[in-house]
Amino acid sequence: MAPYTVRWGIIATGGISKQFAKDLLVDPSSRDVSDVKHEIVAVGSRSVESAQSFIDHLKSAKPEDSWSWGVQNGLLDGVKAYGDYHGVYNDPSVDAVYIGTPHNLHHRNAKDALLAGKPVLCEKPFTMDVEELDELISIAKEKNLFLMEAVWTRFHPIAYAVQKVLDSGRLGRPKRFAADFSGDAKLDATGDRMIDPELAGGALLDMGPYPSVWAMLTLHHDKHNKDKDPKVITSHQTIYKRTGVDANSRWVVQWDGLCQAALLTDLENSGLKEATAVVQCEEGDLCIEYPPWRPETFHLVPRPTHHVGSIKEKETHQVPCHPGNNGMSYEADEVARCLRDGKIQSDRMPWDESRIVQGWFDVVRKNGDSVLKDYKGQAGQ
Repeated sequence: MAPYTVRWGIIATGGISKQFAKDLLVDPSSRDVSDVKHEIVAVGSRSVESAQSFIDHLKSAKPEDSWSWGVQNGLLDGVKAYGDYHGVYNDPSVDAVYIGTPHNLHHRNAKDALLAGKPVLCEKPFTMDVEELDELISIAKEKNLFLMEAVWTRFHPIAYAVQKVLDSGRLGRPKRFAADFSGDAKLDATGDRMIDPELAGGALLDMGPYPSVWAMLTLHHDKHNKDKDPKVITSHQTIYKRTGVDANSRWVVQWDGLCQAALLTDLENSGLKEATAVVQCEEGDLCIEYPPWRPETFHLVPRPTHHVGSIKEKETHQVPCHPGNNGMSYEADEVARCLRDGKIQSDRMPWDESRIVQGWFDVVRKNGDSVLKDYKGQAGQ
């Protein structure tokens, strides 16, 4: 049987869209996939020239570039450049739309795509608040259209490997969790989107999805967890005074009957190399190495000697993405399979879990003092 093919339209031409496009063009067999494949048929930007430049960059792949396979095998043949986004939404050859615009535009762009009848894969954070997300979900249900937040880390091989260890029972019940996405961005020397309030900058929304995804994968999915609506019980933000966005945000989430998770994002300090996320369990600790968005290594670590468990020696597990795949190919494959099977949401990245994390961000933002504290979303507009 021929593989199921998704013809993608890509919205915005920044770095994240460029990487997604390149991953679409990688040979699926390089990641042991034969049931689905991808083509790019439309690119939308603020000008035709910008969209065409994006396309030209993809077509200029050198033989050693992993995405050159797609160029050589016609996966860009006939791709159209649009000087706006609606051209992509209304293009009958587009099967699904990928949205890689700034955070504060996600709701508008996803809503427009859904209203035009297109399935949507939208970059994280999904929206600016839960109300915006609920409106998108309502439209997707009404129109029977697929919608998913692009939390690529959920689909990486290491995510499944970590969950397999936890599900095996070797480590026992989780007792405590901490995850951290930090990086010294040299804020005083930069003027980029990370600190621009007009683009919803700051540590929380840009970096928050990564400690959150590991909390969700390890605690929320844990077989002992019965709490389907974990809440933020305390939070704090430090404000970067030059622009008023949050320089760091930290919050604690409670899963009743299981444990708590301490989550941290920080633009002014480096993160921990060997412990970007740590699940401390009854029999030992599971430590995931930096970077949280695309780790390749995790360790099983014995507990301290006076609380020793069944893990007696440190174990190191290497689980990289497949060669040539940056990591976005896996979420694209998930979209293709869901479309093939007639699903409107992913079992691996369901709407209710996006709502949980979006709800945490709402609480932290509203309890802080950044310029986004009182931001009102565009639901209903």
